Amino acid sequence: MGGRLEGKVALVTGGGRGIGRAICEAYAREGAAVGVLDLRPDVAEPAADAIREAGGKAVALTGNVANRDEVFAAAEALKSEFGPVTLLVNNAMWNRYGPLEEQDETAIGRMIDVGFKGVIWGYQAVIPQMRAAGQGAIVNIASPSAVIAMKHGIMYSAIKAAVAAATRSGAAEFGPDNIRVNAIAPGPTQTDGAMRVVTEDGWERRRERIPIRRLGQPEDMANAAVFLASEEASFITGDMLFVDGGITYAFS
Repeated sequence: MGGRLEGKVALVTGGGRGIGRAICEAYAREGAAVGVLDLRPDVAEPAADAIREAGGKAVALTGNVANRDEVFAAAEALKSEFGPVTLLVNNAMWNRYGPLEEQDETAIGRMIDVGFKGVIWGYQAVIPQMRAAGQGAIVNIASPSAVIAMKHGIMYSAIKAAVAAATRSGAAEFGPDNIRVNAIAPGPTQTDGAMRVVTEDGWERRRERIPIRRLGQPEDMANAAVFLASEEASFITGDMLFVDGGITYAFS
């Protein structure tokens, strides 16, 4: 192990599956020590085990990003294990698509608590550690729906737009402390979770809309997350990188 993130300590929320796990594995391959934070220990632990078996450094952390105290506890546990957190990936999200009038208060509240408040709690938990270390990089997982319309996705779009705004404002607020904040907007991506709910016909329709005519893979998002966390992106902050095969601007 060793590479572009050598010596960094990364906290990745929703790190046990899908895009989050791919980012954890990519960060570890590049030399970072990784905290795999997930709601379920039976998901976080295998992800951390796989990294360690491959020769990397990782610890499984259990917590709900909707709970501020649990995010702070995870950040402190990671610091105790590997040192100050210098990388943060706000990836965790809970979502329910459907007509807005069918969304009840519980579902809407959970989407906001996980998808937006979780980002804010992540900021608050790690910024003091990054300031003490004299450096930091944050990567938020946003979405093309932050800037284009999505039928039956009003809440999801609104939350991801808020994440994009928090990315820009975070870059302005934390930049003087040598902390960069950027976001990734993944296009249609074949995660395990998505594969369970999207039919083959649904994937084919998505594929046909993408200019480069292929679907995204978790590794595509992980590669972008490595770049934004690395010194190669040291003069990039407040940006949202569309990793979508061109679908956003081709059909916006």
